[in-house]
Amino acid sequence: MSDGSSPQPLPALAPGGAADPAPAPWALLAPAQRDDPHADTAQAEPAQAEPAQVDTWSDPSLLPPPSAPPERARSSALPIVAIVLSSLALAVSGLVLVLVLVLGGLFYFYGGAPYELSDPVGGYSSMYTPGRVTDASGAVVTDVGTYDRPATLGEHTLSWPTVSGGIVEVTVTEVDWDADAAVATDPANPPPDPSAGYVLATVDVAYTGPGGTVPTEDLYLCLESTSWASCHMDLDVATAAPLRDIGALTDGDRATAIVALELAEGERGSALFSVETIDGEPLYLAER
Repeated sequence: MSDGSSPQPLPALAPGGAADPAPAPWALLAPAQRDDPHADTAQAEPAQAEPAQVDTWSDPSLLPPPSAPPERARSSALPIVAIVLSSLALAVSGLVLVLVLVLGGLFYFYGGAPYELSDPVGGYSSMYTPGRVTDASGAVVTDVGTYDRPATLGEHTLSWPTVSGGIVEVTVTEVDWDADAAVATDPANPPPDPSAGYVLATVDVAYTGPGGTVPTEDLYLCLESTSWASCHMDLDVATAAPLRDIGALTDGDRATAIVALELAEGERGSALFSVETIDGEPLYLAER
């Protein structure tokens, strides 16, 4: 029966009598795809799989092989040789030092200028170098020079051997027992102690033998009495011939100095001069 409209085609039947499903409405609106050879090629090529991430920290077999340890430097024998040579040099130096000390001691006691050692005149211990007393002729006097039996001023000479093998001799040739006026001639000198007065002693110093001596450093001169003691190095008093002006004495040298000392008033009768070297025993002098 016709109603005047165009006839509609019947839906195709699928095998088995079933009709194909009608296309979705939006499919009818999609534009027809053009043939794109590039798109076809891209679609035809299978997608390449990304390389798998390998955990090299979890699998030790995948770690690179350990590098070989650096070759150790060849050991040298030079440090050992140096140590051995240093030890030998130190040992030889010690032996040489001991030999020098031994020879020096032997020379001190037996070499150099002749000097007969005996027991200390004052009975001091062996830590002091013994001194001796000689008279004007050079003969040794054995029974004087102690505190109880002093040698005589102006008559006896005191002497000691030195470390270098020489001999230092000291003679007090003159004493000014009342020297306040003489010391006062130099206004730079201080006045004496109120209870004492100045004494000036003229000292002759001689040296013989090897080595030498410096009197201002190697000699000590003091004046002792019943209640007083005074040493020249403790007084800052200038004299006409200070001991410090002598300088060093060597073989055959002789010099004279004037030494200032102090003495308590009224004690001249008990006054004793004591003289000693830097390592020698003290020897004593008094008026006759």
